[in-house]
Parts: sequence; structure tokens; C-alpha cells
Amino acid sequence: MPTDPSTTKPATTVASASEPAPAPPSGRAVRADWVDYSSELRVFKNPALRAAFVAAGLVSVGLGIVGYIVPGMPGTVFFLIATWFFAQSSPKFYNWVLNHRVFGPLVRDYRAGRGIPKWVKWYASAMIVGFSTFSAWLVGVKRGNTWVGLLIAAVAIYGVWYVNHVPTKAPGPLPGVRPGSPRR
Repeated sequence: MPTDPSTTKPATTVASASEPAPAPPSGRAVRADWVDYSSELRVFKNPALRAAFVAAGLVSVGLGIVGYIVPGMPGTVFFLIATWFFAQSSPKFYNWVLNHRVFGPLVRDYRAGRGIPKWVKWYASAMIVGFSTFSAWLVGVKRGNTWVGLLIAAVAIYGVWYVNHVPTKAPGPLPGVRPGSPRR
């Protein structure tokens, strides 16, 4: 079946800064703080590879959402993985992740090298220690699988070490307080 060339959009390998920003989805207004990150992408031309990357990115987003709900399961790391997949396949989903009001700032700050907030480090370390201790005890001591329990403990130690070696994000100004003014 022949296609009309005026209605098909050619696939691009790299979006440049001189290209116009994509139009917002029909029927929606663009938020004032929405930023187009399409210039950072390297989108593959192969449609099968793009579809596989979009699917993997959506699975990662799903795991990230579950990670924000379920204690002990990481969330932001799955959004970082999804961002990588979307950067190879879908400008729409890539921009959605980076502009999301909840997890967008965490992903942008981590990718920019600004690190993670101090409270996230404490929370993540506490969750890793708590759940890994319980798992190592349950599997290693209670069920007699000493090597598996030691492996769980080793992975937990590495996880805590890694979280604490990521740069700590400097706290921002308090809402409603001008820089340089005394705090009450």
C-alpha cells in the first residue's frame, strides 16, 4: 500500500538545537517550566530496535513507580535506566521523564552530577541495611544457606557504599526566603 510522503516523518539520528521544538500533544497546554531535551538524543532508525527500547523503557518506568511505593526497592535507578532507553528511541517519553514533576528533578540532578539529597542517602542506606539484614538472616541463618546469606550481605555493603559515595546535593533555598536575608 503506497504511503503519502507528505504525511510520513523521516527518522532522524540526531536532533540538533536548530530544529524547532516539537509541538505539544494536541489538546494540551505546555507548562511554563517544560523544557525540550530533544537535542540530547541519539535516536536509532531501526524501528524494531526503537520498539524494543521503548518497551524496555516503559518496563523500567513501571519498576520505578513500584520502587517509589514498595519499601526497600529502588525507584530512581529505574527511571535513570528508562531515560537511557528513551534517549535511544523516543523523544516524547524522554522529555516526559525529564519534565515529570516528581521524579524529573531527581533524574536531572543525578545526570548533571549534582548528586542526591542527604535525606535520600540516609533513607536508602537504612532501607538497604534493614531489608538485607532480614533477608540474610532468613536465607543464611534460618534456612541454612550460608553462602547466599553472605552474598546478600556483600551486595548490601556495596549498595550502602555506593549510595554514600554519590555526591550529596546541596540544599536549596527555603521557599519564600530570599538569598542573603536572615532566617527566622
